[in-house]
Amino acid sequence: MTREDRHASLLDAAAGLLIADRSPLTFEAIAERAGVSPTLPYKYFDSVDQVANDLYQRIVVAIDDETDDILADNERDFEDKVRASLHLWVDALRQDGLLLWRLSHDGAHPSLQQAIDTRRERAVEVWAQMLEQTFSVNAPDARLLAGSLTAGSTAILRRWLVDRLDHNEVIERFVVLARAQADAMRSP
Repeated sequence: MTREDRHASLLDAAAGLLIADRSPLTFEAIAERAGVSPTLPYKYFDSVDQVANDLYQRIVVAIDDETDDILADNERDFEDKVRASLHLWVDALRQDGLLLWRLSHDGAHPSLQQAIDTRRERAVEVWAQMLEQTFSVNAPDARLLAGSLTAGSTAILRRWLVDRLDHNEVIERFVVLARAQADAMRSP
């Protein structure tokens, strides 16, 4: 097995533990689940926090890359960019929602919260740039609107999950709200 394959295998074992068992991650538990020697995880990770961070990054980096492509696509209008970005998250939550929830809400991995906050700030910056270009919104207003859209999208995805709403309907309603906010912030 290559180093990359072994790293992925250890992450898969850690993900399985988080999904199946609510006990804290340990290198020993990861090794046991992966069927490897108890010392092997120490060769791939500095800490259990790094394992959690790597799991989180494995999921969100792909989403962020696809979102960047969506936002850079000049053939898409604003509404389609919002819609397509939210559909990426719906797909991710369907596939990895429980894992993301356990990673981001158990409080056991402090360095992960920093990664989540950094990712959120990056998302605000990327959306703010797009809003400035699309709606001629000044930079401070674009950041404010991007922060609102980022927080709002998280909130509506949570409502979709908790209330078991139709995701297409929820996304379409959010698109209307996002457009209204963007139009309200448009520079004269």
